[in-house]
Amino acid sequence: MSSNNNLTGNAGEYFVCSELSKLNILPLMTPKNNPLFDIIVTNLDGSKHIAIQVKTMGLQNKQGWKLSKQITHKKNNPNLFMVLVDLKENAQNEFYVYKYDDFVEKVNNLYKVYMEQPHYLTGNRKKEVSFRWYNYKDFTDDDYSRKNDWSRIEQLLN
Repeated sequence: MSSNNNLTGNAGEYFVCSELSKLNILPLMTPKNNPLFDIIVTNLDGSKHIAIQVKTMGLQNKQGWKLSKQITHKKNNPNLFMVLVDLKENAQNEFYVYKYDDFVEKVNNLYKVYMEQPHYLTGNRKKEVSFRWYNYKDFTDDDYSRKNDWSRIEQLLN
């Protein structure tokens, strides 16, 4: 991972923290390279908390989010979320908020459809890849409805 990718990832995490702070939610960033989540958030009295994994799409990327293969496993944790961040240079950043397992299901379904289609050049079966992706071209109305909608997180913390 290049330092540019590290900076992009860090920026996304800080922007998520900023958005949550505006909602009177206390965000706490975890130490780097935590394998499952990047931010812990709590209500102001500390009585409720959730964990958030952040994936950030850089300024040069207009396609979508490249994800590690670890995204394919559900965690069965209702307090775990995924936030996709689309950094914008001259506009407001965009945030897409998912329950983690709901997002995993979306990614797995897209990958299944992709793998079922023959290779476009050879017609052969595609080979397994070590990453997954979530691109704008695959967005549904459900995905677009999640844009900048923090209500799922707010509801758990109230």
